Amino acid sequence: MSDGLDIFEARSGGQVPAEDAIDEEPSPASRPRWPGALAGAIAILMVFTWAIALAFLAQGFVEVGIGLSVSAVLLSILAVMAGIAAVVGRWGRGWGIAAIVVGVILNPVVVLGGLSWLGAM
Repeated sequence: MSDGLDIFEARSGGQVPAEDAIDEEPSPASRPRWPGALAGAIAILMVFTWAIALAFLAQGFVEVGIGLSVSAVLLSILAVMAGIAAVVGRWGRGWGIAAIVVGVILNPVVVLGGLSWLGAM
């Protein structure tokens, strides 16, 4: 029996007596981490897509290179949006933050603007 002062009662080995186990609520299920991992995977896919686009552009396949570059920009936007959802929803925050950073910094438009700015200096 408990008189409501469980803080002051000594427990052996941290075990909860059977009578107190009924009163406890079950622990909440852990949050899924797959949305953050998915955002990170999209960001990595964006980097590879843009690298392949640059390789095609260097070989003279302009149409394919531009198409893949546009796909990389769209994947970048998707990675940032999925990363924000993962961070706000607490679903794999580390991957979500990484996806946001990679999606913003390695976005082909941002990189091109940064390189143009450096060339103008």
